[in-house]
Amino acid sequence: MYRSSLPTLFLILLSYGAAFANANGYPNPASQFSSDQQPLKYHAQGYGQHTVLLLGGGPGFSSWNLTPLQTHLAKDYRVLLMDMRGIGENQAGLKQTEGLLDQWVQDLESLRRFEQAGQLILIGHSWGALMAQYYARQHPTRVARLILLNPVDPERLAMRHLVERIDDRRQQAGLVNQQHDDWEHPAPLSQTELIKQQLNQVLPTYFYDIQQGQNYARQFSLNDLSLEVNHAIWPQYQANPISPDFLQTLAKRRAIEFISCQQDLLMPEALKGYKAILPAISYQLLDQCVHFPWEETPDTFYHALDLAMQTLAPEDDFSDLSEADRAWLLDDSGLDLLLDALAATESKVRFVEPFSLDEHYSMRNQIDITPHSLETGWADLVQCHANLDAVAQLQIVYNEAHTRNLAILSQDKVDFAWIEGASIQMQGLNKGAEICIYAETFALQTMDGGYFIERGPFMRRFLDGYFPMHVELTLNWPGLKLQPHKILPLPQPGLVISQTHDALSINYWFQGQLKPRIEFKTIGLDNPLKHQ
Repeated sequence: MYRSSLPTLFLILLSYGAAFANANGYPNPASQFSSDQQPLKYHAQGYGQHTVLLLGGGPGFSSWNLTPLQTHLAKDYRVLLMDMRGIGENQAGLKQTEGLLDQWVQDLESLRRFEQAGQLILIGHSWGALMAQYYARQHPTRVARLILLNPVDPERLAMRHLVERIDDRRQQAGLVNQQHDDWEHPAPLSQTELIKQQLNQVLPTYFYDIQQGQNYARQFSLNDLSLEVNHAIWPQYQANPISPDFLQTLAKRRAIEFISCQQDLLMPEALKGYKAILPAISYQLLDQCVHFPWEETPDTFYHALDLAMQTLAPEDDFSDLSEADRAWLLDDSGLDLLLDALAATESKVRFVEPFSLDEHYSMRNQIDITPHSLETGWADLVQCHANLDAVAQLQIVYNEAHTRNLAILSQDKVDFAWIEGASIQMQGLNKGAEICIYAETFALQTMDGGYFIERGPFMRRFLDGYFPMHVELTLNWPGLKLQPHKILPLPQPGLVISQTHDALSINYWFQGQLKPRIEFKTIGLDNPLKHQ
């Protein structure tokens, strides 16, 4: 039997399903970021505290078949999904294939920074599991955990007999015509013929139910597969594979979870390969599925995935990070003592859809403007922080020149809290911790025809990224002749304003650094504040 196409098949059959999904492709519109001066598209769902990046298979396939995972996880997480450079939606981004694997790592890092995520939870399917490890090797402190779905093992032991196993499944499923085998050809196949052959004869073998696999294959488009990319990536990986030493070091501080189907074409060698490197690796095996468990056994798979998101690392203490990197900073004053230490670029604010405040962090600020405030600029501030993170230590730092008479009004689920200079120091924060603080704050400044208040930056920063947060800013000026006439940023989704004749309340849902500004016109006032 003549099989000139087998070397190509050997390369691209790996996680072939990563090129498939519903016939309409990605269900939500694409966003865009820039990497190495090249615009790339990606898709985002959800606004959870942590950011998940889904990595599809191939290499060389579109990733839209992972959108069911994205939708499931978006209930609790910010979830990102994209076609890699040179593939599908980002096909135009391919300038050359040399060094493409390293370019992919750079693209993922550019996406993380664009999304303002301090760390990523990486979920890689098949080849995507190796892609996740490849990124983690270059950016280990930017990875929160790894979840490997039907993965290829770093030494590719599972691929050694892949073609033979596909042959066996074709025989068992009756996909082989004994009178004429579609794999017999007098000459090498064209790329189009090769793709069609794999759709008709190969993809169904990646499903426990062959008919389901055949139906799945019909949703495939030739535009979702790049043989050029596939042929370029594998040699680049083989020239610099993931080493056992790296994976063992990473596994000490980051949770790594293995999920696979017992009947997967890569099993049991894939699991043996990982266990040889990580004998204590946490793993879950699913039954009656082959390579796409979210399509084949969705209920069982999503239960396993939810468990994997909770797996603890042996040393989950971020001990590989610097002290400055580990610090959490909540700041409403414009003073951020860690910005220089974190050495990160300034972030613009991005507003997000309102999320529930029952479990997510929220900050409430009430500023009372009095006649004394009009003369001096000083006002009374009550600031409450709800659902603080359960961490060992936390500090809230204020601008010493603009803050005085700090006092702790109340605290809950915080072991210790005290005032230290212009900061609030806390130890032993438990889930749902809260604290309320009083201070006099220099809030009001003069401008032509009135006053303005500028607060911030409000932020929740970790490493060089930000977590989504909610801020409520309420201003009261009872009996004073003030009228708001400009509010910045402007009203938009994620920024909600309510107002009466002597009060203004603004709710912000955002990610990044927020610096709100409210300008007031004076009504019949002749004596602006004296800058005391």
